[in-house]
Order: sequence, then structure tokens, then C-alpha cells
Amino acid sequence: MEGMQWFFLGVLFTLSVFAFAYASVKVKAPWYAWTALIGGAFLVLFGLAWAGSSFIEGIPTSGAMALTLFTGPGLIVMTLAWRYWVAPGLKSKG
Repeated sequence: MEGMQWFFLGVLFTLSVFAFAYASVKVKAPWYAWTALIGGAFLVLFGLAWAGSSFIEGIPTSGAMALTLFTGPGLIVMTLAWRYWVAPGLKSKG
């Protein structure tokens, strides 16, 4: 079961790298927007890995903490970076 978790996390990581590489060609955004987006994605993947490991080890409280303290802020950072730095540049292109 744990091997399958790490496989799917590797797939998610690879897909996120390809998505960011594709988006960096199509979307012109400042460097700090990309830093926030990549940092947020790292937090999400880190929180998912921590939570999955904790649930497999039988410590669900630690897994819930990881989802709350890492994945949640990662999603918020990515959402705010997209909304305030990336999306306005997309609208001005027309």
C-alpha cells in the first residue's frame, strides 16, 4: 500500500512539473508569482505525503495536522498568487 502511495505522489510531482513548464511558456507572470505557485505546489505535495504516511502508520491525528498546516496554506498561496498576479495578465492579453 505504501509503495502505491509513493508511486502516485511521484506521478503527481511529474505532472505538476510538466504543468508548470507548459504554463511558463504560455503565461507571462513575474518571478514572485512563479515562486508562490511552485512553493504552494510543494506544500500541497508535502502535506499529502505526510498525511498518507501518517494514515498508513496508524496515526490519523498527525495526518490531519499535515493536511491542515501544509496542504491548506499551499492551496491558499496558489489561489492568491493565481488570482492577483497571473489572472490579471491573462485578461489584458485579450
